[in-house]
Amino acid sequence: MSPARLFPRSAHRFLYARPMTSEPEATAATDPSSARQRDLVALLIALVVAVVLARIVSSLTLRGAVPGPVLQVLQVLLGNVAVWVPLVFGIIWVVRRTGRDLFGRFRIELGDLVFALGIVILTRVFDAVLALSFTGTTGLQPAPTLGTPDIGLLLVSGVGIVLVSPVLEELFFRGLFQRLLAAELTPRTRWLAVLVTAFLFALAHLFLGSATTTLGGFQVFSTTFVLGLLTGTLVAITNRVGGAIVAHVLFNAVAVVATWPR
Repeated sequence: MSPARLFPRSAHRFLYARPMTSEPEATAATDPSSARQRDLVALLIALVVAVVLARIVSSLTLRGAVPGPVLQVLQVLLGNVAVWVPLVFGIIWVVRRTGRDLFGRFRIELGDLVFALGIVILTRVFDAVLALSFTGTTGLQPAPTLGTPDIGLLLVSGVGIVLVSPVLEELFFRGLFQRLLAAELTPRTRWLAVLVTAFLFALAHLFLGSATTTLGGFQVFSTTFVLGLLTGTLVAITNRVGGAIVAHVLFNAVAVVATWPR
C-alpha cells in the first residue's frame, strides 16, 4: 500500500510543514509566541509536580503510611492520581486557551493504525533485546503470586496502565508539548521538538518507574525514548494524535497481558 493511500491528506506533507500553532487563528490580542512559551512552562511545571507527588506517594507507601493488603488498591490509585491530576491540570491550562483544536486531532485513519502496530512491534522487540542482554529474560513472564491474585487490584492497575495513562500522556506530550515546542522552532529545526519531547517522556518514566538497578533504569529510559521518538514522528507527520494513543495503548497492553498472573 502506498504512503498516499495510507495518509491521503498528508502524503506530501513534511515534518510539521505547516505552522504548528495550537491556537485558533482568530485568537487573541496577546503575542502567540509569548502565549505558547507560557503554556510550555506550565506543562513543564505540571510534569515536575507529577513526578514529585508520585515519588512522595511511593515513599509513604513504602513506609507503611498507607497500610495493609486490603488497601493495596488505594495505594495504586493514589500513585496514579498523583501523576494524573497534575497532567490533567496542565492539559486544561493549555486547552482552555486553544479551544477544541486538540480534540479535532483524535481522528484515526487506516495509516495511523498500520504505523501504530509497526511502532509497537519495533519498540517491543527493542525492549526484549535489551532485557535479554541485561538479564537473560524478556521480563514478560506472568508475575509470581502467593495464593489467589487480587483481581480488583489487577483490574485497577490494568485500566490505569492500558487506558488512562496512555491517553493522558499522549495528549500531554505529543498532543500539546511537542506541538507547542515545534511552533517555537524554525522549519529546519522542528524535528528537535520530537527529540526533546521524547527525551522528557523517557526521563519522566525513569523517575516514575520502579527500576531498582542501573541497567533496569537504562532499559526503561531507552525503551520509552524510542517509543516517544516513534509516536512523536507519527504525530508530526500526520498532525493527528490518535495513532500515537493507539500505539501507546497497545504497547502497554502487551506488557499487562504477558505479565498477568496465571
